[in-house]
Amino acid sequence: MRLLAELKRRNVIRIAGLYVVGAWLIVQVAETLLPLYDTPPWVLKSLVLLLAIGFVPTLVFSWIFELTPDGIKRDSDVDRSQGSTDRTARKLDVVVIILLLAVIGMFFVQPGKSPVLSTEAPPAATATDSADIPVISEVNAASIAVLPFADLSQAGDQAYFSEGMAEEILNVLARVKGLQVASRTSSFAFKDRQELGIPAIAEQLAVRHVLEGSVRRSGDTVRVTAQLIDATVDRHLWSDTFDRPLTAENLFAIQDEISKAIVAALVESLNIKDVGTVDHDKPTANLSAYDLYLQARALFQGRRTLDVVDQLLDRALELDPKFAEAWALRAAAQPLLSEYTDTDLSDEELNQRGIEYARQALALDPDSALALAAQANIRSLAVRNLRGSYPLDQIMADFERSTALDPQNGNALNWLGLAFGMVGQNQRALETFQRCAEVDPLNAACVENEYEALYVLGRNDEAYTHFLAALDKGLVTDDYVNFGLLAEFKQESAFLLALNQSRILPGWRRQREIYEAYLNPAADHQDLLRNLRNYLEQTDRNEKGYKSNLLIPLGIHDLLTPNALVFWGEDHKRYRQSPEFKAYVRDSGIFAYWRSKGFPPQCRPLQQDDFECD
Repeated sequence: MRLLAELKRRNVIRIAGLYVVGAWLIVQVAETLLPLYDTPPWVLKSLVLLLAIGFVPTLVFSWIFELTPDGIKRDSDVDRSQGSTDRTARKLDVVVIILLLAVIGMFFVQPGKSPVLSTEAPPAATATDSADIPVISEVNAASIAVLPFADLSQAGDQAYFSEGMAEEILNVLARVKGLQVASRTSSFAFKDRQELGIPAIAEQLAVRHVLEGSVRRSGDTVRVTAQLIDATVDRHLWSDTFDRPLTAENLFAIQDEISKAIVAALVESLNIKDVGTVDHDKPTANLSAYDLYLQARALFQGRRTLDVVDQLLDRALELDPKFAEAWALRAAAQPLLSEYTDTDLSDEELNQRGIEYARQALALDPDSALALAAQANIRSLAVRNLRGSYPLDQIMADFERSTALDPQNGNALNWLGLAFGMVGQNQRALETFQRCAEVDPLNAACVENEYEALYVLGRNDEAYTHFLAALDKGLVTDDYVNFGLLAEFKQESAFLLALNQSRILPGWRRQREIYEAYLNPAADHQDLLRNLRNYLEQTDRNEKGYKSNLLIPLGIHDLLTPNALVFWGEDHKRYRQSPEFKAYVRDSGIFAYWRSKGFPPQCRPLQQDDFECD
């Protein structure tokens, strides 16, 4: 009892309480702030160790010395007759109480913050959080988004490399059973938006967990830092730093280690079972070829300078002719070259090159989802534009096998939806676009084609609502405009603005007459059509495809190739009754496909090898 009384008199117990509470607060602040600066995990561990080591010396110090109004003095030198020690004790009591209230307040302000991983989903995101990011109402606990890794290289010119690392990890995680992974398009939309904070980003992406990291590439070495965060409690579940010599083998090993560590953390916390194998394919042993491939893929994803993409992949394949993923990416890029960049190659040459590149990829990897999708897309485009003859049943089979191998490939799903639209399977087209928009909600092509499919099915109010939502999110381009939808809802200004786009009718002087023709399709518009024909015959052949949505409903059926999806809409009804439509269906192979697989609901066979459509 005498010892306890002496400890109280010398304020040792008060100092102990003050030290414990203060140390705990320091650790909490450090745990929150240090990851923002990519601090290695050992820093936090060292801080905790130092605070623990400092506890005993602090108690010894408080036993020997006393804090007085005149400064720190040895306990034996303190004059206690003036009551100074009592005042010091009361001050220490106040400080301890304040700190304890701060600790209690933190639990009230953040009641969900706990080291235990909760299995409850966070609240659904609201539309006010971010106008340009899609919101999904329910969150799967076993869900994750992989954000683009930050480029910490000295020159700041390795973004393609750091983002490529993140994308490779995303692709591995996407194959894990029971794990829902946000699409690349959606996750990478948050590049350079760290100010939102991980919980807000996770809420917008409708995921429970977020993986973020950084890559520092310097000479012959690479450092990769990654951390897995449970956004519901804003707490790290796992983090690590990898310092390795820069080789292709080491890069793939790092990606493997990160993927397996993430899956292990989630399996333990969420009790996920039967995840299958978590392995990263090692596409090439040539680091230079891999680097060129990553540069090309970054440009391809952004649809930028596709001629450079082709050149980069050509160099990569010279270094490693057995690089299947490079062959597949080069095949996918071919049909886009004439659309997104200037090229001297004809559509026929691009078609032949693309099919050959896809064949090379599939010879090396028969299960290449991208090669299958690229091959099917090239053939589908050739059929739609009457540039080649390929069996539509094989095209469909390749698309469906590709999407089965890679269910989150937005490009493949979009291309499959267009193929369904081409043969008149409009409900299946809509379902495919909806599936694409669900797994890849920022894929502009899928979002646009979703409301196009709704319009084709006569669900105009839904189509217009989806159109406005896509417009609000910045997912509507000026290339393929649904003029019928704009006219249906009396959007004259938007209609006229679209007419003036460079690929539609730039310089045309009778824009309002076209709008009025859409509002009154039964009226006599022969003079307008004659002038449009003269204008169209002077148009470059590569730009006529952008005008088909506008001019075919007006009655110009013989100079344009129809859009594979929208020619089933109500505003194309006259076209479906025309000889040009029947010729197109026969020449494209659609009629042969119908006879083999069955006619769509809006068409039926007639006698003497004929058919009709509503």
